Amino acid sequence: MEISKLKENAVHGTTEFPLAVYKWEGVGSYSVPLHWHKETEVISLESGTFRLSVNMKELVVTAPALIFVGSEEIHSIWLEEGGREQAVVFDVNMLSFEYYDGVQHKMIRPLVDKKIRLPLIIDEKNSFWNELSQIYRRIYENAVKKDLSAYLKVKAELYHMLACLYENGCLENVKDEQASDSYKIDTMKRVLTFIHDNYGRKIQIDEIAAVAGMNAQYFCRYFKRTTGKTVTEYINEIRINRATQELLETDDKIIEIAMRCGYDNMGYFIRRFFQLKQMTPSEYRKKSK
Repeated sequence: MEISKLKENAVHGTTEFPLAVYKWEGVGSYSVPLHWHKETEVISLESGTFRLSVNMKELVVTAPALIFVGSEEIHSIWLEEGGREQAVVFDVNMLSFEYYDGVQHKMIRPLVDKKIRLPLIIDEKNSFWNELSQIYRRIYENAVKKDLSAYLKVKAELYHMLACLYENGCLENVKDEQASDSYKIDTMKRVLTFIHDNYGRKIQIDEIAAVAGMNAQYFCRYFKRTTGKTVTEYINEIRINRATQELLETDDKIIEIAMRCGYDNMGYFIRRFFQLKQMTPSEYRKKSK
């Protein structure tokens, strides 16, 4: 299936070094709606309790913990007020060797080909937690320096991380997915891609249901059962998150941002924004800046 805006329409890192780091410091609540990207993501939950979804599996995780999200896995995260998290997002191809050796054959190539998978979660209950969390910390600290020597250290620590997971039996062989699971994930990718491509205009439920190949009534039940949200809730989440980004990155009038994000009623936009962010758009812009 063609990769589109559901893949965040974002570049993580650069062509020269395809790795990027992100941080959330706990200002208000924050949600990252269901999305997917070709890169692998390691999320470090620093403090607080988090609700996550990875390939339609719901999790509630209390920090500290490391969450591993594989390439093209659909995922979302909800952060409550005061919760802090960091993330390292990278293309596993950066770990491939020009000279083909046993590590490339037995670990890197299968990881790139999705024949092995990183563990979903590692936390303090794991005996090697201290070692792995320190490896992650060194990856993050060097990645923000953005110079060649630091990047070499990042790559070395990524290999160190894989070695730690391997020697503790945490690299999982990927079995063939059941046809129903594969169909569900592919269907949701089509649906979410359509919503991300069209959130700036009025979207009819019939349109989205047609993308999934279902009638509207059945689709609404299917979407709620699969994601835990109604279609309307999800669309509003996408729109409000886009609006928050524009509030931070531009000085455009709030009404202009609301219109671009699919709201032609300012009062409704403010109510929805407050519902998700616990403050008005103007308060959010002022506080965040």
